Amino acid sequence: MLRIVTVCGCGQGSSLILRMWTEDVIREMGIEAKVENMEVTSAKGAKCDLVLTSKALVPVVEGQNHETRAINNYLDKGLIRKELEAYCDERGIVYKKAT
Repeated sequence: MLRIVTVCGCGQGSSLILRMWTEDVIREMGIEAKVENMEVTSAKGAKCDLVLTSKALVPVVEGQNHETRAINNYLDKGLIRKELEAYCDERGIVYKKAT
C-alpha cells in the first residue's frame, strides 16, 4: 500500500483539498493507498512513499525517505492523475488506465 502525504503551509486548507482530490484519483486508478495531509514542517520527515505539494514547497519538504512531486493546481484532477500515473509507471505499479 502506498503512503501519500499532501502538504501546504499550515496543513489545513489546501492540503486537505489536495488530499480529497488525490483520494478520488487513486480510487479511479484502483490503487491501494493511504493519503494524509499535513503541514510543511512535519512533511520533511514524513514516513511515506510520495509527497504532493506546491512547487514553492518542494525544496522545503524534499526528503531522503520519500519522493516529492509538485502539483501546480490542487483542484485539477487531471494533473494529479498525471503525476500519480508517472509515479506508478516509474515503479511498475499497476493501475486502471483513464478512459
